[in-house]
Amino acid sequence: MFKPELCDLCGECLARCQWIQADKETAGRWIEKMINKEKTPVPEQCITCYACNEYCPQGANPFDLIAELQEKYEIVPREKIREAEERYHFSGELQGLPSQEDRIMTTCVFGKTHGHLLQGELFDMPRVGGKPFFCWIIMSHMGAKSIQEKHARQFVDRLAATQAREIVCFHDDCYSMLASLAPEYGIEVPFRPVHLSEYLVECLSARKDRITPLNMNIAYQRPCASRYTPGKEHYIDRLFELCGVKRVERNYDRENALCCASVVKSLLNRSDDPNPDMEKNIADALSAGAEALVCLCPMCMHSLQETAAEHNLPLIFLGDLARMALGEKNPF
Repeated sequence: MFKPELCDLCGECLARCQWIQADKETAGRWIEKMINKEKTPVPEQCITCYACNEYCPQGANPFDLIAELQEKYEIVPREKIREAEERYHFSGELQGLPSQEDRIMTTCVFGKTHGHLLQGELFDMPRVGGKPFFCWIIMSHMGAKSIQEKHARQFVDRLAATQAREIVCFHDDCYSMLASLAPEYGIEVPFRPVHLSEYLVECLSARKDRITPLNMNIAYQRPCASRYTPGKEHYIDRLFELCGVKRVERNYDRENALCCASVVKSLLNRSDDPNPDMEKNIADALSAGAEALVCLCPMCMHSLQETAAEHNLPLIFLGDLARMALGEKNPF
């Protein structure tokens, strides 16, 4: 949540934003107005990439303030938000939970839609998924952060019902909810959330004798939710090292990562054309010498696939990269 007592109105969060055009002086004025619940261009220009929270040198969480105002000013129509909440809401009883398992995987809603990314021995483990285990972070991409918070406890409680000590999160959003947002909401998480990259590093470290280095240069598409948990970035780097790939140095990486922009039309329902930003992202990867773009989020892959294909830049899911290094999947 936004912490006004930490905000010194420096404006760095918005001045560094790749979507909002403001110098530090203007940004500082806008933030002061937003604290006072006054209108500024920010809620309408924000594409909800969460970057400003990571940029803020004081840890004041300015995105949470912007999100509050997006909801107040109904940037996304209430009817669309209501329909989304109904689509993902689950009110039945949990069935078929894994029993007496120390570690399970939660696949969010990707088990059916992206089952091809969950193949092979690395993903051969007990799982839960579907609407009962939807993490709700999508709602903050729709200017409805209160809906996200409203369902957070139920999400945690349903995972806790498995009685697993550790839960591997297939999707970065789920991990961010469990490792960052739920504790911020005052919700106790009675198990250890494990990020997919940490899990894959563990798997490959135990199979080093089977790894064949891929010997390629790759760019990395850092997803928005990673802004909530930047401390796990070293697992991404270690995984690339184990796979024998080099993460190229490019403009749009790490703190300066460029959102895939899929939310612009699909969730925020804006008239902006995201294609120029997608082109810019792919061109940046290619100019840095990347032979492929590795993605952690399936939605990033969906968003960028057409533009990447036009430029002959293969997209590789993070889990598939690990499978390629083990010889379980062909590189291209």
